Amino acid sequence: MIAAGMVAPEPAPPVGARPADPDEARRLGRRQFFRSFAADAMKAAATVVGAAGALREGSAGMASALLGSADTAIAPVGASVAAPTERSIGFRSAFRLEPEQVVLLDQRRLPDELIEVACLSGADVAQAIRESVVRGAPLLGQVAACGLALTAGRSLVASPQARRAILFGTANALRNAAPTAAPVRNAMDRMLARFAAIGDLERDGPTVAAALRDEADAIIGEAVMGHARLAAYGAAFFASDPRAGADGTLRILTIGSTGALAGGQVGTALAIVRAVRDDGRDVNILVAETRPWLAGARLVAWELALAGIPFTLVGDGAAAGLLARDEVDAVIVGPEAIAGNGDVACDPGSYGLAVVAERHAIPFLVAAPLSTYNREAADGRALRAEPRPASELLSLGGRRIAPEGTSAVNPSVDIVPAELVTVIVTEAGVLRAPYGTALAAAAAAPAPASVAPAATTADSAGVVTGPTDQAGAEA
Repeated sequence: MIAAGMVAPEPAPPVGARPADPDEARRLGRRQFFRSFAADAMKAAATVVGAAGALREGSAGMASALLGSADTAIAPVGASVAAPTERSIGFRSAFRLEPEQVVLLDQRRLPDELIEVACLSGADVAQAIRESVVRGAPLLGQVAACGLALTAGRSLVASPQARRAILFGTANALRNAAPTAAPVRNAMDRMLARFAAIGDLERDGPTVAAALRDEADAIIGEAVMGHARLAAYGAAFFASDPRAGADGTLRILTIGSTGALAGGQVGTALAIVRAVRDDGRDVNILVAETRPWLAGARLVAWELALAGIPFTLVGDGAAAGLLARDEVDAVIVGPEAIAGNGDVACDPGSYGLAVVAERHAIPFLVAAPLSTYNREAADGRALRAEPRPASELLSLGGRRIAPEGTSAVNPSVDIVPAELVTVIVTEAGVLRAPYGTALAAAAAAPAPASVAPAATTADSAGVVTGPTDQAGAEA
């Protein structure tokens, strides 16, 4: 992996101003392309047709528009951060896929530094996931797919048997890098199914590489459109459900990183927040700080500030008290995985919030793309995972904060039982209990052709969908 230092954005030029530099004009044009693309998705005005191709062909544009100029200096990992450039940079994507690398925005360094980490292979991507360069289950599924595609591209001249071993080994390494993230597992299953479909002993390396690259592109494009649909369904829930907030400002408590940094281009729970705001409703987001990585303070607050959405940072230990004092209208979380019965694996702290929310009749929403659905896990017991290293809890910003010899427990996820979940918002609709039936029906339904959900109706399986987007669940 390689890293590059970058700088904070400078003020935008006056409206109508023309850059004198032709290269800068091209950069602005590319930036406008992607911003228009993302805005259309968020407003549910795009279609899934051609989305993957648009992302692929726009990769060069995204490289300069989202993550800095092409002349950003590159340095090996561990070297000093390169000197800042004077180029302006605007909205940032969590990653971009290029012909021979996938470039990640290093979330460990936010909000103080903007650092690129370039991965040349699936092994590099697995390392980046293990080291928390990127976080967020939906995002990890997409970058894992990119990693396997890169490995296929680096195995063009290998024998069919060697290529097969390399790809299966890399897929296994990527799965193990994020064992609780269902999107990684689902992406690897899908990529290997595409490999099998063309023949896993296919002799022509470029054919294999092209097929897996196309599949990775499709996974990314479908995530963009799916997350946009999810956001629209979530906004519709808040507009129609009388329990979801009183008149005036909607106060939403969220825990964990669920914006574009965790979702890729659009996000999940934070995308709902943005869609509600874009619908014209006043919102104030209560952001749990999320120890030990402080993702709420570092990442969620950063994204909300860039989006111009009002927010208030809340200590994790104080969040439940806000619910008890009627200072919260709804709680939204984004899971790592959903079991077949609707139990969800979420950021630590989510279970306590779900319990208190139920006690005080406050809606507890799960914003979950169907890529997080693990149909092989019967319930939350199958979603449990080993705790993360205790060292993460014993230090802060590289400085030890506990006495030497202190033991610590650092759970990787909380399991929230399905009975504590008000609704699960997906790209297929708003799911209600019984979740086992609703999830199975939503997962089995064909992908819709349009981002925009139609007027919602509830079917007998608990799936709230538009009349043209029925999930096909049995009564």
